[in-house]
Amino acid sequence: MKIGIVCNALANSGGMERYTLDIIRGFVSAGHELTVFTRKIDRSLYEATLVKTVKINASFLPKRLRDFYISNLLPGLRKKYPVDVMLGCCRSRHVDVVICGGTHPGFLKATGKKKSIFDRFVLPFEKASYQEAKYVVAHSRLVEGEIRTYYQIPVQRLFLIPPPVDLSIFKPQKDEGEKPCGIRLSSFPQLKDKTTFLFVSSSHARKGFKLLEKYFENTDLPIALAVAGRPISRKDYKNICYVGYEKNMAALYAQTDFSILASIYEPFGLVPIESLCMGVPVAISENLGCKDYISKAVKEEFNPFSIDSLDKAIRNCLNRKDSMTEASKKGASEKFLVDFSLDKHISKLL
Repeated sequence: MKIGIVCNALANSGGMERYTLDIIRGFVSAGHELTVFTRKIDRSLYEATLVKTVKINASFLPKRLRDFYISNLLPGLRKKYPVDVMLGCCRSRHVDVVICGGTHPGFLKATGKKKSIFDRFVLPFEKASYQEAKYVVAHSRLVEGEIRTYYQIPVQRLFLIPPPVDLSIFKPQKDEGEKPCGIRLSSFPQLKDKTTFLFVSSSHARKGFKLLEKYFENTDLPIALAVAGRPISRKDYKNICYVGYEKNMAALYAQTDFSILASIYEPFGLVPIESLCMGVPVAISENLGCKDYISKAVKEEFNPFSIDSLDKAIRNCLNRKDSMTEASKKGASEKFLVDFSLDKHISKLL
């Protein structure tokens, strides 16, 4: 089958971009021919060598207008580069299957933001993309509920399929030297002799860094927060440190005691799933879509708007550290309520 994918970037950046890379490997492994339509291509990526790429120049436009521009070009591009089915991994019309990792009205409601002039264009555009597509794939029950609430998509066109995790990469390490990592958490003074919580984020405001910052910097508990991804402004924290950006996330997870995510709005959230695949338990916001698929034995949940709720979850993590860690190192079927393998995900999409 000839499959087309339209996405913002063929790069290892945000969650949907990483998802796109995963399904590229999955579809190619299953014997399908892929064409990727995108604005940005990282030619150093292995996945870029597996597919035909069509780069769309939209750099001359303001960032917020680029989705509209690419969407308008898609009918012509589909004639020039024929495919049997087109998947939309970004906001776009003229696709057969929309992969939905979150909705704009859901984001606005969760964050309490008022509609801007731009939103008045985005909302009907997003609605049209879902209503025109033959099928819509929701990555979580949270997203499925948003799609039903805001866009009234018939149940026969809506499918709940959680995103995959590459289990060949994210798996418990047998020894410390198994996978090289550019970051050594043991080299940071703020983390020494403390239970470390790893916070992986490219969008600190939405991921809840403000709450974590307030809590970790004022606690007397023997804990510390390691921040990976986007830099933080301060460098003089007592219990918080920025450890840098690491491509080999599996090796970074393996060095920490817990992963933590305090997202205000997180339609799915792959970080906790990846962490658990590495045998590392999690403390997560109750607003994460992925929480529905994680066993209680390996997680603690908290309200992302309540420091008292966070404190309770952290203390529970410390009290349950040994049992949570032991449970996290067990097989996938004992810590997850669904199969996150890439092969399973691809078979469901097909």
